[in-house]
Amino acid sequence: MLLAATASCAGVQLPPSRAGLQPPPSRSQARPANTAAGWTAPFGPKVAVNGGNITPFAMDEPFRAWPALNDETLAAAVGVSRRTRLMLPSSADDSPRPLDTLIAGNELKERFARALAARRAVDRKEFFETWEFFARARGSLRGSTLVDVAGGHGLLATLFAIFESKRFTSLLVADTRRPKAFESVLAAAAEVAPWAVGSIEYVAGEPADMFRGEGAALLPHDCAVACVHGCGALTDAVLQAALAAEATSLAVMPCCYGGLARDAPRALRRSLGVALAADIERTAYLEERGYRVDWRALPRVITPLNRIIIAKRAGGASKESVTRSTR
Repeated sequence: MLLAATASCAGVQLPPSRAGLQPPPSRSQARPANTAAGWTAPFGPKVAVNGGNITPFAMDEPFRAWPALNDETLAAAVGVSRRTRLMLPSSADDSPRPLDTLIAGNELKERFARALAARRAVDRKEFFETWEFFARARGSLRGSTLVDVAGGHGLLATLFAIFESKRFTSLLVADTRRPKAFESVLAAAAEVAPWAVGSIEYVAGEPADMFRGEGAALLPHDCAVACVHGCGALTDAVLQAALAAEATSLAVMPCCYGGLARDAPRALRRSLGVALAADIERTAYLEERGYRVDWRALPRVITPLNRIIIAKRAGGASKESVTRSTR
């Protein structure tokens, strides 16, 4: 069953790497341009400390949408990974909290954040996770229509409708269940960006089911596709549907890797872990079918399942090659 983007997913434990590797510097320290293995910035050394063990190929990037949160003390005080609701102070007499200060400005993003907080529309983790995904995907996604698969509360599509209204004329949120939070998100957008509301449509139920319904048929030709934390095989179903629709571009952030990468070489799964092996397979799948692929990452302080696969259709990708690849 297609799961909403608000679903909670367990982390992935990667195997320890060779002894002698050093943990990466904190965000306040300068990152080296290269490592001994030849990996380059922006991620620095592909290692991270997890429970006292060094794990290979962990990815991290600084905050982009809310750069003040690169202060680790502030990020902790704001609670960027908390499942508590984004909300305004209960009383005007309350002392300003770090979150209040963060969203206190008069720019559109801050006014929208306050409108969301006034309605308690989403929790903090979903708020910052969606914003940082948007900040990384907005420059790569192209097409007249954007389809947000497993869109849940619809915040991602709403951000595109507000801040990229000239790029996308229509935005479609697809999920098997339409949560009440979507109405709150839409009301917040109407308050500060009324031009955005009319371009967003929500499709729920079996027509949005990528497995048992007709979800793949929702994707129009030459659309852009996004999926934040498509659980397990849902990400693969989204990739297949996007290729069948000859999507111009796509951005997915996978999660819940259990049972995946079964066809990957055993050495790859054992040495790098199932999660990385699965995303390498997905990358190869896209590149073999005419897409240029890049990996980005959310700040790990929000979620350890933070890898974003961004793909853009190369000029040489033909309809015939896509059709063959999806048979």
